[in-house]
Amino acid sequence: MPQGGAAGGTTPPGTVFAVRAFGPGLPVPGSDGELIVHSAELVVRVQGTTWRAPLRELALREAGFGGPGIELAWGKGEERRALQILDPARANALLAHPAILALPQYARLRRRQRRHGFGRGLGWTAVGVFLALPLLALVAFVLSADRLAGWVVGRLPTAVETKFGRASFDRMKPTLELRDSGPAFEAVSALGARLTAGSRYHYAFHVAKDATLNAYALPGGIVVVHTGLIAATKRPEELAGVLAHEVQHVELRHSTKSVVKELGLSALWAFVTGSYGDSLPARAAREMTGLKFSRDAETEADRQGFAALVKADIDPSGMPAFFATMEKTVGDAPAAFLSSHPLSGERKAALERERAAVGSRTFHALPGAAAWPPAP
Repeated sequence: MPQGGAAGGTTPPGTVFAVRAFGPGLPVPGSDGELIVHSAELVVRVQGTTWRAPLRELALREAGFGGPGIELAWGKGEERRALQILDPARANALLAHPAILALPQYARLRRRQRRHGFGRGLGWTAVGVFLALPLLALVAFVLSADRLAGWVVGRLPTAVETKFGRASFDRMKPTLELRDSGPAFEAVSALGARLTAGSRYHYAFHVAKDATLNAYALPGGIVVVHTGLIAATKRPEELAGVLAHEVQHVELRHSTKSVVKELGLSALWAFVTGSYGDSLPARAAREMTGLKFSRDAETEADRQGFAALVKADIDPSGMPAFFATMEKTVGDAPAAFLSSHPLSGERKAALERERAAVGSRTFHALPGAAAWPPAP
């Protein structure tokens, strides 16, 4: 971002700025709004409502990959609100407003810009320095962005994944109708705890009221299951099969790698530095429910999930049985789960081989089968 205000002096008071607004009551991707900056407060009009915030409470930061835009944020926790302008010219015009120029936060922003300018100029060289293997990182990036993403993600501390996953889930919450109590949630939690015993991650399982047949895992160990998927299972072992599959996407870091590949270099940089602000989790939240994994990743999650079921003394036949049920019942409208986890012929064959390898071993029946599926 250029240092200083817009060309031609300061921006006249009363100027209306087009912004992207994020906050309570708005969809995860945000909504278009209008911003007017007054001498002591800002006023935002978005979706028929008006937000007001004292200028002294604002936090100013650069936004967008490479910092071409600006973000204004205020509030904490679920009441946090943020406005983004990613167009450099409009961002500079906002920063040239007299009321913004007079803020101590603006002076701090300018100091950060000067301090970070050198590091931003280095770009990916800084990533290499951070990892102590710059040449390998650059060569790997040139040869294969996928391999670079996997290489970096494989070296991330689990705390970084967990922090990012929780931030992304926080951005999802306003769009989810969570049912984190009752029989369905208790069943998911009990099965999840059994399948994740001894994991390096601290898992959090959630049930969302949604008729679609879907489940997904966020980096760091957050798993969300729709009530529609739970209702479609015929026995506890089928739900356990879905959970085992999703848990392995976390354990094998497929979710984190997919986020990096979906969101590109900005996500890779953010994961490496541990600094991603509010915008990246919001972008990740939009992608997370439909992340598409590679065929190899799906097969690996099946295989390891199958093994986890056996280790937990849960009949693993529930996994292929539920996949087969979905294929037969969804017809011309594929379930969200199968859309993002396509069941190829190779995966079917691999699951059949895994099931055959178990032989005639017996497993203890899971509780709750008599009243299955559990109520949300």
